[in-house]
Amino acid sequence: MKSLEEILGPATPELLDPQYAVAVARHKEAVHWLLLEHENLVLDWKKRRDEFVAAGYHYPDLNVVANQRAGIVVLDQDTADEFLRAPETRKLDLNFLRQALLERLPSAQSWWDVDFLFPIAFVDFDHKRFAGFYQNGPRLERYVPDGWVGEFEDFANTYPEEVFPAVDKFWIVDGKDLLHELNERGRALESSRTKK
Repeated sequence: MKSLEEILGPATPELLDPQYAVAVARHKEAVHWLLLEHENLVLDWKKRRDEFVAAGYHYPDLNVVANQRAGIVVLDQDTADEFLRAPETRKLDLNFLRQALLERLPSAQSWWDVDFLFPIAFVDFDHKRFAGFYQNGPRLERYVPDGWVGEFEDFANTYPEEVFPAVDKFWIVDGKDLLHELNERGRALESSRTKK
């Protein structure tokens, strides 16, 4: 596994290793940018284990699995503080992500060229809501704690300002939505390919 220093060093093509994912957490009205192993975005490991076992598969001991997330088996509003303080929860700086995007923007033909910078999950501890938006991996929104809502949702574009403020989105630069620009570039590229 790469060390955090190797990953978060200068903005290079190796900025983020595929074993990690960028996520957003909202807790006590503050937005936190996180770099996590994909498995740590499974909020309720009990539910995931139960699903595997019901299908006839073995699942590792939950205590062993929980060691990778500060011993937390079910990540919810009651364990959020502990999770956010844990060394396994790596915080990302909004400006770091913005700078990495700006360095890559001139050569990016679409969002796909910089997708590793964008969050795949929004964990809203304040409102007991989880949104996943990703192209592969486990269906994270299926494994939410009891009393939570889990959904596959393009939260970067659909969550209201009071939940995910523009000021907390690194792709909004001087009022310009660079994610929208990247998506438009991708549409134009796809349109030019289909016309040939």
